[in-house]
Amino acid sequence: MSGALNSVLGGSGSGGLLGIVGGIVGEVMGGPIGEMIGQAVGNMLQQAIGDSVKDASKQLSQEDGMPSFLQSLISDKVDQAVGSIQNNDVTPEAQQTAQDQYGGAVQNFQQELTKSLVDNTRQYMESAQDSASTGSGGATGQRSGKYGGNSWLEAIAKAMGEVLGDKAAKLVGLSNDISRVANAGGDEQQQEQAAKQMSALQSEMQGTSQMFSLLQNAFTNAIKSIGEGLAGLARKS
Repeated sequence: MSGALNSVLGGSGSGGLLGIVGGIVGEVMGGPIGEMIGQAVGNMLQQAIGDSVKDASKQLSQEDGMPSFLQSLISDKVDQAVGSIQNNDVTPEAQQTAQDQYGGAVQNFQQELTKSLVDNTRQYMESAQDSASTGSGGATGQRSGKYGGNSWLEAIAKAMGEVLGDKAAKLVGLSNDISRVANAGGDEQQQEQAAKQMSALQSEMQGTSQMFSLLQNAFTNAIKSIGEGLAGLARKS
């Protein structure tokens, strides 16, 4: 994931989305009201992830030659996928409160996620085209659009996997940090500092885990729905 996206997500502090996401299970914000707002933020983030996929496919269609029928299919199927995982029990009041407090941060997250998906997809398409050109002795053959007839869906799926991989790596790093702090010795003052650091790391770990789950769930549902849509088109043709 890009450094910009990581900066938008932030850490466990009040300015970072990870601290907010930890409240999805009600353990950071506390109480039923906090849990409801946390679930509302979860809905916002799921929608933002879906919109990022749609925005990325639109940009790739306009600038890089992704077939327009695939861009349209992605848009329709992503809407269906996100709708199927939204929490419908969130009250309008909680959703509005979440929007008022965290809407700007979620919008920034969506924009940076879109950029990551576009950049990663382009990277995979360029790599696939280079491999195809090398394998054919440099002959490019008939191509459609900027990157030719390579699999756009596969490239987008790999781009999503790259984002998830970065988040998984973050989880591993946090786990190692927690183990290091837990095993640290020292005098009473050092142990108090270690306890504070442990609390911050655990909060960030919780938020990162929740974000990973949100991304994984949204991406998995999107790819499944898009794949099923393509299979349906193939059967009709």
